Amino acid sequence: MRNALALVLLFFAATSAGAASTADIDRFLAEVVKEIPDVTSIGIAVVRDGKPFYSAAYGYADVEKKTRAGANTGYYIASSTKSYTGRACAILAGRGVLDLDAPISKYLPEVTSDAGKITLRQFLTHMAPIENEPIVFRTAFSGEHTPALLAQLLNSSKPRKEGFQYDNLGYVVASLVIERVTGKPWQRALDELVFTPLGMKDTTAYMSEARKRPLATPYDMNRKAEMVRLEFVKNDQMMHAAGGIVTTPTDLTRWLAANVSGSRRVPAAAFAEAHRQQTAATAQRDAFKASGYGLGWYQAGYAGDKVLFHLGGFQGWRAHVSFMPEKKLGVAVVTNTGGPSGGVLNMVAACIYDLLLEKPNAQASNAEQLTKLKANLQQGRERYLADIAKRAQRPWMLKHANEAYVGRYESPMLGTMVIEQRGDKLFASLAKLTSDVEAFTEPESARVELIPGNGSVLRFTFAGDAVESLKFDDEVFVRR
Repeated sequence: MRNALALVLLFFAATSAGAASTADIDRFLAEVVKEIPDVTSIGIAVVRDGKPFYSAAYGYADVEKKTRAGANTGYYIASSTKSYTGRACAILAGRGVLDLDAPISKYLPEVTSDAGKITLRQFLTHMAPIENEPIVFRTAFSGEHTPALLAQLLNSSKPRKEGFQYDNLGYVVASLVIERVTGKPWQRALDELVFTPLGMKDTTAYMSEARKRPLATPYDMNRKAEMVRLEFVKNDQMMHAAGGIVTTPTDLTRWLAANVSGSRRVPAAAFAEAHRQQTAATAQRDAFKASGYGLGWYQAGYAGDKVLFHLGGFQGWRAHVSFMPEKKLGVAVVTNTGGPSGGVLNMVAACIYDLLLEKPNAQASNAEQLTKLKANLQQGRERYLADIAKRAQRPWMLKHANEAYVGRYESPMLGTMVIEQRGDKLFASLAKLTSDVEAFTEPESARVELIPGNGSVLRFTFAGDAVESLKFDDEVFVRR
């Protein structure tokens, strides 16, 4: 710890005399990767004076192949996608192609429930008073969906309390509207409306396209608290308008520069509409404190300066994308590492902002932040391992022989779940997701991690001695 602190202090002391140079950022990032080896690689994009200033990556895009990450390595940015989708909707609204304040039934007449009365603006600002986990799950994890099915499922949405509640549903709905009014897949619409005009030639919403170019491999924490290559990876069907873009540090400089300074190829009104606060929204992301939300951007503050940001997180990936419109600065940080690395990205972004803003005494406070972060990561690893050890001591609560639970279970909302036996253990599968079945705390229940790192409970019900159905979270699957 002392060595790390001393090195970072030396780094900041060397850079505190003037404006940050690219070499200053290079040294800092190399130190971060060295001191926090769980971060497989880290990509950085920096805009200064409203122009691209720096793009690079440190670490490994692929650990096993020893492939180094670089400025043109692709990273999946998860929910940071929302700002691109919001911009596309603002452009289409400016052209009169769609009306943000019209009920979505104007574009999706098959949505005949109360969901059809909600406006696209409400969906884009997370103010829609409904929820629909099956749509979110199918588009992000199972990939089992079509536009027609999603519109049908929208009619089965559940009410939720009013007010800002962040989720993916609204941006999936936005993609359905985009496709309806443009006659093109939402991915192609984003390419034509946003990526191509801004010169983002290595940015795509198709994972199949991203795989034709340099692409980082996702890593996440296993049950030994080790960073390992993920078996679960995204395909095109799991790329959605709430979290479905692969981009590079170089292209992120273009994206940030356009947001800071505008672009002759994208209407200024579209930037203004996406950036302005459209609803109150409280969120604290380390040093970034939000008070409002626009179209895919949180309006926030950082150390007294106005900042707009959006983060992204998925198994094996994290992203931080932000800019200061008044200071004409922007910072994006991406990684192919899951687990607790989100805090690393926010810390790195804050440190780079402090360098760019030439804040006094930044060396001491930033060195302290790195030291604290390392300690927090170690404590988090210890808690994680302790939780796994505690779960391993649970008694087995399925009282029948394993064969009694084996079979196919159907849900109109989520699809088919299969319970099978391999050796002496049970496994659950849903689309491409698979998990071993482990003990839970209730009678006739078990725990699964169909979504890596996220535990869910299976609860079995019986008709006599035969299993009749199972409940996965809130959805019921009937045995066939």
